[in-house]
Amino acid sequence: MHAFDPPNEGRLQGLVASRIETYGGRLQTSTLSTPGSLYPRGGPVLDPSGRHLQGYVRFTKGSGPARGLSPLRLREPEPEKRHGGPFGVGTPHFPKLKEVTRAHKLEVRLHTFSMFGMPRLPPEDRRHWEIGEDGDSSLAIEKSWKELVPGHKEMSRELCHQQEALWELLTTELIYVRKLKIMTDLLAAGLLNLQRVGLLTEVSAETLFGNVPSLIRAHQSFWEEVLGPTLEETRASGQPLDPVSLQNGFLSFSQRFQPYVLYCLRVKQTMAYAWKQQDNNPLFHTFVQWCEKHKRSGRQTLGDLLIKPHQRITKYPLLLQAVLERSPEARAREALTAMIAAVESFLRHINKQVRQGEEQESLAAAAQRIGPYEVLEPSSEEVEKNLRPFSTLDLMAPMLGVASEHTRQLLLEGPARMKEGREGKLDVYLFLFSDVLLVTKPLRRADKAKVIRPPLMLEKLVCRPLRDASMSFLGETFPSPFPQGEGEVGKGIR
Repeated sequence: MHAFDPPNEGRLQGLVASRIETYGGRLQTSTLSTPGSLYPRGGPVLDPSGRHLQGYVRFTKGSGPARGLSPLRLREPEPEKRHGGPFGVGTPHFPKLKEVTRAHKLEVRLHTFSMFGMPRLPPEDRRHWEIGEDGDSSLAIEKSWKELVPGHKEMSRELCHQQEALWELLTTELIYVRKLKIMTDLLAAGLLNLQRVGLLTEVSAETLFGNVPSLIRAHQSFWEEVLGPTLEETRASGQPLDPVSLQNGFLSFSQRFQPYVLYCLRVKQTMAYAWKQQDNNPLFHTFVQWCEKHKRSGRQTLGDLLIKPHQRITKYPLLLQAVLERSPEARAREALTAMIAAVESFLRHINKQVRQGEEQESLAAAAQRIGPYEVLEPSSEEVEKNLRPFSTLDLMAPMLGVASEHTRQLLLEGPARMKEGREGKLDVYLFLFSDVLLVTKPLRRADKAKVIRPPLMLEKLVCRPLRDASMSFLGETFPSPFPQGEGEVGKGIR
């Protein structure tokens, strides 16, 4: 009697593989999978005994020509899932297979993030996106200011209300910083980690969250240098929070929070980019949904988070005003008034920058509709060379005679009819800008408007309203030997 060794697993797998290849067997698969599974459901998984491949069925009697050739055969696929040509031969062709594979890969990665946490970014990304956890220990606060002031029961009602207003300023600051870190530590970190494995590479993290780390650093500095010391003084002394101690920090508000200028300039485009990606990119939509359901997101949506900085920067005057209304002392009221003025001055600066940005966008859109200024037909190359510098019409250039912060704007546009010669009439289309009137050919859908007359500067025009409020009269002025009357219209529209 000879002992039989256990069958060689490698040879068994080779035998099965050869039978699969020889007889054209196919494995029934499904793109559906359980979360965290690395293989599609129905894929090659060993059974507990480790000897048979699940997904296969044995031959039965009457199995056809293949009987006796192999003890195993593959489960037949459903007819609608067969690939290839009319005879079932050829390379499978499934246009959406790549997208399904990417979706499954994204699902596996997100499940891994949920189970094991977010991987740390590489050093080249870490310097910009990771703020670090060192400063988070100092961003902590008690549940109530009464825990810090033992004598709060003896305080006046008005002073207690002042402390409540100051406490709201401190607590909302910490809550806001934590919400900002959701964008960097969850959304941006998750997106960048997915891009490292080839997923969502078409989405720009810089466009969505590029300026957010600068905001977080500005607020951490503001807490460490302004709000935090005031809180620590109360913790050490047991005395009420002193609003005067915040004065120097708020007087430098514009210098501390300069990153908000850039953020507010871009927030409109950022929101539009985020919505476009969610509407047109199913994988990004899946990623955002995963982030919004994550326990760290606090049920904040992407849109909610992107608009938070704009809401926070405009809330500071209201928070300070609430403290002012509850501060009876003249010294505190004077300090708070100066603080509110500094913050509102910075907000006016932001609004001005945003308005100028919108005006530039509007001007650029109008300039795209107007073609080059080619009034004269050059008779030779030499004439064309000398004429070219005077034939350009750069509407984006600064206006002459005014400060640089004033942007040219398109005020009015519409069709008109000009007198041509003695009896002729010419249909034209007019563009009235802040400093110039352009006469062009009537607009067509695809073509740009062509300037057919020299630009008319507004200082050479007279504009007078007509009885119809929707219309006005424009006339060009000419030099006159007679002096102007005192009641005559000024030099144009401003």
